[in-house]
Amino acid sequence: MKVFPDRLKGRLESRLDPVYLVAGPELLLVEEACDAIRRKARDEGVAERVVVDADGRFDWNQFGATSENLSLFASQRLIELRLPTGKPGREGGAVLREWVKSDAGDILLIKCQAWEMASEKTAWFRDVEKAGVFVPCWSVKPDRLVQWISQRLRARGLNAGQDVCSFLAERLEGNLLAAAQEIERMALLYGQGAQLNLDQVRSAVADSARFDSFRLVELVLKAQPGAAVRCIRGLIEADTPMPLIIGALTRELQIVEAFQTLTRSMPSGRAMAELKVWKSRQAAIESAANRLQPGRVRRALAELSDLDRMAKSNHRQEFWLHLERLCVNLCDPNRERLSA
Repeated sequence: MKVFPDRLKGRLESRLDPVYLVAGPELLLVEEACDAIRRKARDEGVAERVVVDADGRFDWNQFGATSENLSLFASQRLIELRLPTGKPGREGGAVLREWVKSDAGDILLIKCQAWEMASEKTAWFRDVEKAGVFVPCWSVKPDRLVQWISQRLRARGLNAGQDVCSFLAERLEGNLLAAAQEIERMALLYGQGAQLNLDQVRSAVADSARFDSFRLVELVLKAQPGAAVRCIRGLIEADTPMPLIIGALTRELQIVEAFQTLTRSMPSGRAMAELKVWKSRQAAIESAANRLQPGRVRRALAELSDLDRMAKSNHRQEFWLHLERLCVNLCDPNRERLSA
């Protein structure tokens, strides 16, 4: 069955299921869910934990051997299968289906830090979900972040109004881990049962919203215009050096341009390898390459040269206005054509 992270505690209080699948891109939620499952297993007397890392070269016979080997120290174990891609492949899927149906007696925790909705249509996923619990850990959407912060504050014994939660959401958007850390820090500062006001929070909270050049690049590549504009305003407030922003955007757009050129004659995976693009960056690069015409990428690089001249001439206001327009148009090329 599917149990969202905020409901997992209640499920664990009632029972320990034989299999858990914790998957999604939000690392904080993934780690907290796995920690809660481990604690429950220990409380139920499951003293031994076996960790299996299933990377791209993993031999699934090893997992079969691990699950078949009886423990010398405990009658039941927690087997933690770390599946970074969320895709076990045909062989791995068959092994997992067999394990679920075997009633091995151990507890299986499958931890995935990448996940796609398409995986929820596979046979192995259906068998796992039927036998145990699926905990989807998606990123908290901006329109739900205020509610998430409010719930988190209450869980730590802190009381806060809508203005405080909205302020925290604005400052910490895009960085759930920083939001959790700030709430923990305020719990230590003000103590159980404290009523937080906006002045207290303003003075206590560091600006951890990732308002930096690399965050802006990520938002542009992923076509998030509203967040990109907010990020630019944060860069202005932080008095971020303009050349740093230009350099970050130029570097990534040059990679997009090179990727578009290479994929005319080779598969995308090989092109990424040729360009030495980190795996965590590949989806964003490919998304931008598919969204933007090669001519638009070249024009954007030329516009960045113009921005560089503005920065050197210290035309600050003009620089930020042109940067905002460029980033919004890169996020939504149709908008640029309509306004042309």
